[in-house]
Amino acid sequence: MKWLFLIYHLQTQNSSERVRVWRLVKKIGAVLYRNSVYVLPYSEERLEDFQWLCQQIKDSKGEASIFVSESRDETENQILLSLFERSREEEYSAVLRSAEELLERIRIEKEKQKPSELLLKKFIREAKQLDDSFNEVERVDFFSVPFANEVRTLLELIRNHLSFTEMKQKFLAPAKNYSRKAFRRKVWATREHIHIDRLCSAWLILRFIDPQAKFLFAPESKLPKGAIPYDTFGAEFSHHGDDCTFETLLKSFQLKDKSLAAIAEIVHDIDMKDNKFGRPESEGLNAVVRALSAFLKDDHKVVEIGSTILDALYAYFSTAKQKRK
Repeated sequence: MKWLFLIYHLQTQNSSERVRVWRLVKKIGAVLYRNSVYVLPYSEERLEDFQWLCQQIKDSKGEASIFVSESRDETENQILLSLFERSREEEYSAVLRSAEELLERIRIEKEKQKPSELLLKKFIREAKQLDDSFNEVERVDFFSVPFANEVRTLLELIRNHLSFTEMKQKFLAPAKNYSRKAFRRKVWATREHIHIDRLCSAWLILRFIDPQAKFLFAPESKLPKGAIPYDTFGAEFSHHGDDCTFETLLKSFQLKDKSLAAIAEIVHDIDMKDNKFGRPESEGLNAVVRALSAFLKDDHKVVEIGSTILDALYAYFSTAKQKRK
């Protein structure tokens, strides 16, 4: 077999730089052969990976060299193969342990009662992360370790337990369009102890959809049937796909306003925790809303005072928009 060897030395004592190089080595699937010597099975693509890694090491003021070797010694080939099999099995095992733990939590919740929307979304998010981790290992599983099948089967079982198709219909379906005239003088209901998405959605409803709206805040299991639910499990006005409830409401009622869009990005970054938009205001608003909720301990007062803050934020973005013109 033909093999690629990378020998490198980092002169820096900077631990973060050493960790960065180690992560890059791991990303391309190379395994440690001997001290500071890493190996990959030969291919043109993997040669390019090692060349790219060499450049990264040299940019870190290190030294690196690549060697190509064709081994005709079957014993040596088996030693190298076993290194890859052992490394991939360890990585698959880490995914398997996390998957087993997640599956156990899902089973416990299903036996107790219908999981809440927040818990379901958490399970779905964790399942996706496990799928991503598995795919990362599989991408560098150059010799197709049989253990992968066991992990793949378990991940499929998790998806079945989450009824993934059903969850997609409830959480990933696009928002429908509605007329604001049909939503006047309504009672809107959501889970108590509101935070960013439920607060900002209440402000949006009051300011741009239903100015005379009334709000009820209660445990999810006790929300009244006659009210319009929002940001609750299975509600029309809730999370859809990558959108938080605030974004769903914007789309549902065709609120095309650049200042609202800016606030939506802030709410998304806080609520979804994915830093999709990288809004610098997110950390500050998150702290303010959490402080309000903890201090007031009354959702109606949080909406009242929070709305003043959001009015000011909306005015700020509107003024900034006018200045740019």
